[in-house]
Amino acid sequence: MKGYDAYRHFVLGCDHGAFTLKEKIKEYLLSRGLEVEDTVPVYTNPIAYVSVARNACRRVLDLPGTLGILTCGTGAGMSIAANRLIGIHASLLYDDFTAEYSRRHTNANVLVFGGRTMAPEDVIRRIDIFLSNEFEGGKYALRNREMDEPY
Repeated sequence: MKGYDAYRHFVLGCDHGAFTLKEKIKEYLLSRGLEVEDTVPVYTNPIAYVSVARNACRRVLDLPGTLGILTCGTGAGMSIAANRLIGIHASLLYDDFTAEYSRRHTNANVLVFGGRTMAPEDVIRRIDIFLSNEFEGGKYALRNREMDEPY
């Protein structure tokens, strides 16, 4: 399944470095009539990205058909924190090619963006690129299963 039909629910999380970007993503998703769960609805300073990533990713794992979207200053911290959970395949979508292949080859279930390093219009475009593609499965599905095995 591809497009926004593949996901029924979007879980958003951010730290203080990307609250504004998260708000723009939320506004965009809501304008499309999508179900959005915002794990950080109110700005405070600071917002600890590790606990936000952990909480949002647990929701992704608990609710089939859910896509997580995390934002922090650069996207790096959220990516690292998110990928600590088995079953989470978080991808920092730093360009359009990465957005496409994070769906086609990795089937990421959490998208990550940098509020201090990416323009909101680029982020929205990358979400659309990701969702306009389909996971290719096959050898890529085998790789995903291998990633979820303990070392």
